[in-house]
Amino acid sequence: MAKRLTLTLALMGSLLHSSSADPAGGALAQFPPKMGRVASFVDNFDFTNNGTFEQRTMTFDRWWKAGNPILFFFGGEGSVETFYNASGALFEHAQVLEAMVVFLEHRSYGKSPAPRRTLTVEQALADTAWFLSGLRSRLGCQAHECPIITLGGSYGGMLVAWFRQKYPHLTAGGIASSAPIDFYPQDGRQEAFWNATLHTSRKYGAETCPDELSKALRQLHQKAHTELGRQELGAALASCQDLQNETSAGAKADFFLRGVVATLAMLDYPVATNFVTPLPANPVKVACQGLQRSPGIQGLRSIMDFFLNATGGYRCYDIIAEVVGRPTDGKLLGPVKAPDMGHWQYQACNEMPMQSLTSDGMGFYPASDDQLSEVAQSCQLRYGLTPRTEWLKVSFGASNLQVGNLLFTNGEKDPWRVGVPKLEALPEGLDISLHLIPAGAHHEDLRFDSDPPKEAVSVAKAVTLMAMRRWIATFETGRKAIIT
Repeated sequence: MAKRLTLTLALMGSLLHSSSADPAGGALAQFPPKMGRVASFVDNFDFTNNGTFEQRTMTFDRWWKAGNPILFFFGGEGSVETFYNASGALFEHAQVLEAMVVFLEHRSYGKSPAPRRTLTVEQALADTAWFLSGLRSRLGCQAHECPIITLGGSYGGMLVAWFRQKYPHLTAGGIASSAPIDFYPQDGRQEAFWNATLHTSRKYGAETCPDELSKALRQLHQKAHTELGRQELGAALASCQDLQNETSAGAKADFFLRGVVATLAMLDYPVATNFVTPLPANPVKVACQGLQRSPGIQGLRSIMDFFLNATGGYRCYDIIAEVVGRPTDGKLLGPVKAPDMGHWQYQACNEMPMQSLTSDGMGFYPASDDQLSEVAQSCQLRYGLTPRTEWLKVSFGASNLQVGNLLFTNGEKDPWRVGVPKLEALPEGLDISLHLIPAGAHHEDLRFDSDPPKEAVSVAKAVTLMAMRRWIATFETGRKAIIT
């Protein structure tokens, strides 16, 4: 039987945080952390059960002096080591601010094994609230000392923004990088997401790349109209399944490929990386060049191989096994085998259906409104869950933020930028700002500087540092005023 592509790492946050380009092997080597564990409630909202589980922590305090700031990083869907290792900007900022760096592993991920039924945004925020509420007192901080600034990227950046809304008294401010907190169904987000992807392919790949992509996808759909065409399509795209009798093959293959192209745009860094898969510098340009050399469906296959099969060890792709695909034999197909990947799909199935995995578990592409019923069916069969697609908007307000001291940073290349709050939707008088990084990729500003440093990213880091200094000063003077 043909060997299917499988994923052995966690994606979106955790996979987007490891890189061979980070200096000296990453932050773990440069800034060895103190490892710890903290007991957290299994269910923060069940007052009849005080059972606990252990969450792992990492702390680095080389530059910290008593009373100085604390930079807390919101980890996401992966192990705490992965986030610590590549969040180099945190240590750059901490050295300047003489701050302590603190990481708390997200429940259910890595080696912090909370039951999956408790894996929700609300539980994760409550874990952090308990942890931070005791951190300052454990450090012996006075009321006006040790202001806490939270930082995070992607899902972790979303947690930063939501934490500020839910628990504003516990932090002085937050930096949310590549955090699409206003990305919900019925808002035309899929079209905007694809248009942002095409923008990156045109500007940073080749002028003709969007047209070549559109032409190739049209050819794909034309092939999918007949049984013979679908059979040929399956062979051309190296499908693990025979597509001849799969009437939805065109739509499934289209969705699969858009996930590949959009994720390449997201990961279009100026240096070689090893996140989801080994990629060279500027992978969008490389992919577009491949499409130019081999136009049409064969060019689409070349992009798939480039992104999904860099090692050459796999022979076929699960074209019809998207999360929005039709379940087969009572269970959802797909290569999501690693524990952290299953956890992320569980979260996508309860509160975040627009962020589910695609493209053999290695890509992201948001479901359209018409596809959400298929997502719900798949989630029911796999987990017994029906997504509450509007809940996070109801719970946290989307763009209707009511608490300030937030900075949203976004990369121009990253399609997820279409889900950040709009300036015109933000209340007046709150310290909430947006910063777009020209030619920036997915939370590139949280990484170590490239060599040579990228000017736009350096500017974003300077903007971040200015915001943190401002919030720290406000916290210290404000608390002193309350005390006196």
